[in-house]
Amino acid sequence: MTSPIRVTLDENDASWTSQHTYIENLSSELEASPQIELVSPDNAPDVIHLNYLNPLGRVVHGKKSLERHFRDVLSAAISSDAGLVLTSHGVEEFSDLRHSMYLDKYETVGKTADWAKRQLSRLFGDRADRIIAISGMDREFLVESGFAREAVCHVPHGVEESFFTSNEVDEGFVLHVSKCSPHKNPEAVLETARRIESRMVVVGGGWKEQYGQELSAIDSVDVMGFVEESELRRLYETASIFYFPSTYEPFGLPILEAMASRTPVVASVNSAARDFDSEGVQVVPPGEVDRHIELLESLLSNPEERDRRATAARSFAEGMTWERTAEGTIDIYRELI
Repeated sequence: MTSPIRVTLDENDASWTSQHTYIENLSSELEASPQIELVSPDNAPDVIHLNYLNPLGRVVHGKKSLERHFRDVLSAAISSDAGLVLTSHGVEEFSDLRHSMYLDKYETVGKTADWAKRQLSRLFGDRADRIIAISGMDREFLVESGFAREAVCHVPHGVEESFFTSNEVDEGFVLHVSKCSPHKNPEAVLETARRIESRMVVVGGGWKEQYGQELSAIDSVDVMGFVEESELRRLYETASIFYFPSTYEPFGLPILEAMASRTPVVASVNSAARDFDSEGVQVVPPGEVDRHIELLESLLSNPEERDRRATAARSFAEGMTWERTAEGTIDIYRELI
């Protein structure tokens, strides 16, 4: 019998991050696989798998233990025996989008931050044997920026089983879910909310704080802030359409969650939605708000078409499992051994 591959997996992300969602589900699948043995860094791993491309960015965004983080980075930098795999959760600094997601109001600072991220990510990425890109868009950004095509692998996220529900109630509203920030395209969300002839529900932190005055002026908008997962599932289930117009989205788990909940999606082309071969999701340029509204209004006025696309959305999401994500990741580990 072949010995299992010994893997050190970076499980140091704070619970509120999308990186934690990814690694928690991947870890669960790897633990269940007879092909893998998860080990500590000092226990002779065959593969070290870290959950970032830019180690400096993760210092300020979502690591549970900075001491452990620096230890992991050092281990990856000096290890000559173990293969190194990095998962990139967004490489806007390598894209033609060229903006720093949280520094748009400070152009010079934003450009400096992007330059620093680009240099550090390149140094760290060049040390890696494989880089996992979670969307086809980010894979192309990395390849076009100079990373070897054979070293950059596209392995998409899965969706948790809890979002596959049997409830088919349609309450006639458009749903948007995000933590408010510049790359979520709040201007498009606000303009669309003003113009569509339907209720819009906005879920996620920061919207009232950043756009409370504008939102309160729109009678048809309900701003709910953070909600528990059970309430989020209910909203996905009962929404007519899920709307996600980000200017840049490394993956966009809410897109898959909505599709699993049998809700058709209108989402930005700058996301993993462009990878989804399904009539359940329609992709739009983030700046073309007239097109967003046209598609939303068309679906809202046509229940039969909405139902057809909802069925296609669910069918596609059924194939996007975390088991599939783990299998693709194990294939990468196996290549390195």
